[in-house]
Amino acid sequence: MNTDANDEIKIDLDTELDTDLDIKIKPLVHNIKPEIEHHDDLPDEDDIISEDESENPKAALKKLKDELKLAKQERTDMLTNWQKDKAEFINARKRDEDAKQEIIKYSNQMLIGDLLPIIDGYEQAKAQPTWTAVDEAWRKGIEAIIDKVYGALKKVGVESYGTVGDQFDPNIYEALGQDVTTEKEKDHTVSMIMQKGYKLHDKVIRVALVKVFHAEL
Repeated sequence: MNTDANDEIKIDLDTELDTDLDIKIKPLVHNIKPEIEHHDDLPDEDDIISEDESENPKAALKKLKDELKLAKQERTDMLTNWQKDKAEFINARKRDEDAKQEIIKYSNQMLIGDLLPIIDGYEQAKAQPTWTAVDEAWRKGIEAIIDKVYGALKKVGVESYGTVGDQFDPNIYEALGQDVTTEKEKDHTVSMIMQKGYKLHDKVIRVALVKVFHAEL
């Protein structure tokens, strides 16, 4: 009887302990489980070093070296592309500036073309024998005006050309006739300037009209 009584007491104590533990632990487990399921700071799968890499440092080092090499190559490519784009931008800006200067350089060509017939008229009048017969004051007044026109044209880069004896060049001369000569050295040279040619800087804006010697031996 005593043994049975002791056994009953033991069972009762174990049951009481289990119950007491359940009461104390279950609320804790209940509170901890949601935190584990929804915890944001848990490492992602990609952030966890693989077992192979953790056990093989050489593989991890090689991976880092490959990534560093790739990063250096990407940096070099970016620098090369940047330098290329910069060079293209500088060249484009230079071309734009050159085009702008070219436009400015020849912007007066139309106005100059309108002034040349006036100068031609003066040159033709001055070549006539009657030029010295007109009133001297009037003649000097016209000459002074034309000299100012010449000066203004020279300032913007205009030059006249065409001289008797020049070698005939079809790029800057237009032949309107021939003069026969027996002098061989004069063959194919300018014998008469019928209308002066003009250049604006290095560009011919009007060819000279001339007659050319033709040697007949």
